Amino acid sequence: MLPPGLQGLTEMEVEKLLIDLDEFTPTIPDALTNHYLKISGIREPDIRATRLVSLAAQRFISQVSADARACAQQRFEMQAKDKRERGLDPRDRRVMLTIDDLHAALNDYGLDLRKPEYFAGGVTDGSRG
Repeated sequence: MLPPGLQGLTEMEVEKLLIDLDEFTPTIPDALTNHYLKISGIREPDIRATRLVSLAAQRFISQVSADARACAQQRFEMQAKDKRERGLDPRDRRVMLTIDDLHAALNDYGLDLRKPEYFAGGVTDGSRG
């Protein structure tokens, strides 16, 4: 009997997935994923579970990045007139991602990105200038 999340797959497909996870090298290092899994309460995660979580995180990051890029592209297209008014080259087709683009993309996933209320500066060494 397959777990609830895998009920649409045959046992051979699940076995192939597990074998592929053994050979898969994720973009997010296993050590980093294991660190966060241990913080979450999983003492000794299986390498396949670690890589499955890494793959899910990689996919999420890719989706958020693509959505932020789409937001930046829309903003870029709306700013063409503003570029001409400021004297910038309107033929410049480079798109710059901003924190506002990332904020808009994360809002689509129900995540809120906030800047700190204040920034007190860097670490001081105790001496006064």
